Amino acid sequence: MDQFIKTAFTRRTLLAGASIGLVSSRLSAQQPADVKVGLLVPISGMYARFGTVMREGAEMAIDHINAQGGVKALGGAKLKLVVLDCGDTTEKAKNAAQRMVAQEPDLVAASAAYLSSFTLAVTEVTERANLPVLTLSYSDLITDRGFKYVFQTSATAASQAGQALPQIIKLAETASGKRPKTVAIITDNTAASVASTKSMREGLLAANGLQLVVDETFTPPLADATSLVQRIRSAKPDLLFFLPSVISDAKLVLE
Repeated sequence: MDQFIKTAFTRRTLLAGASIGLVSSRLSAQQPADVKVGLLVPISGMYARFGTVMREGAEMAIDHINAQGGVKALGGAKLKLVVLDCGDTTEKAKNAAQRMVAQEPDLVAASAAYLSSFTLAVTEVTERANLPVLTLSYSDLITDRGFKYVFQTSATAASQAGQALPQIIKLAETASGKRPKTVAIITDNTAASVASTKSMREGLLAANGLQLVVDETFTPPLADATSLVQRIRSAKPDLLFFLPSVISDAKLVLE
């Protein structure tokens, strides 16, 4: 987080420096310029619920900071939120990122883009524009690419899986009185889900004494969950890891 703030501040300083020569004689009499930050999240499509919540949270944070006097380190400059809709596909997300860097060249930093698949596409664009991006997405690939302007606050998917699995096994053993031995994985093909299950398949399950008996990956949205449910019922695994990114997919399987 500290490095993200330093990078964003450096970008702000460079943007300000570019205009000082034009307004130097009047600078001292002017109010500090707004600090523009971007939020690129799904506001439309099947992920809109999550993006809307993120937008509302960002708006609350911006209002709170501005009500407290703005960014004191910048002379009380007010934060201004620029919201862009990344839609519900990686192509839409990439296009939205291209519009953002083209239409808002004075952005200091941005946050993106809920789904890891979208964040991967968006940060390919923002990295070329030297725009710092803070993300809550957790696919390992986001920070494994060696990018300098991407900052990931969440634990990566592989790290989460490695930390959670032993605890899940303990909980299952406590609840059932026996240690689970078999497991089923039902997941969609979005980047975070793929990253989570990749580490499981590549040694994590075996290291914890679990045998994978069902392994299914689908493309959201899920139209019919019948065959997936039948496979689970037939295999009767001790544990089920179900990793959808769309609420409607979860309802289809669980109901």
